[in-house]
Amino acid sequence: MRLEFLLEEPSMANVLRELLPKILPGGYELDVNCFLRPHRGKSDLQNSVPRKMKVFSNFYEPVKIVIMQDQNSSNCMELKNRLKSLCEQSGRCSFLVRIVCRELESWYMGDMDAVQKAYPFFKAEKYKRKSRFQNPDNLPGADEMARILPEFHKGAGSEKIAPFLSLKGNRSKSFNNFISGLRKFLSEA
Repeated sequence: MRLEFLLEEPSMANVLRELLPKILPGGYELDVNCFLRPHRGKSDLQNSVPRKMKVFSNFYEPVKIVIMQDQNSSNCMELKNRLKSLCEQSGRCSFLVRIVCRELESWYMGDMDAVQKAYPFFKAEKYKRKSRFQNPDNLPGADEMARILPEFHKGAGSEKIAPFLSLKGNRSKSFNNFISGLRKFLSEA
């Protein structure tokens, strides 16, 4: 079985490169039968889905596909349904669509301890107690990260924070839904 992740951007690949070894069941290995395919934004991702679904539907081995995109200001369900429709029209592969609410940076703010480990001068306790950060999926991710951590830059930040993200205790529902959804998807025949 082959697993393909079609991702909106390189920072998602940086995060998954750290998380997937902790999540993937036996038999899956990064860069062997599990591949991360970052794109250059939403349009690039959505334009490539039909092509890739056709190719992987005719592949020499079964392929499962995971598509990940930031929600940003879109309606989550409409965006998810659009991506599902692109998959259903274009191929026969099993697929899972996950929308990151609102942006990938919300996952970081869901684990302020990981942010502090990556940036030791950052004081996680100062933010963990604030009601504003109780549901990080409601925050404008990248803008909020830049506000509380001016040194933060999207690509480099994903590389620095990702190794410290814990699979447990993250306040981002989107993060937790991704983990549980992926585990369920991979356990299905």
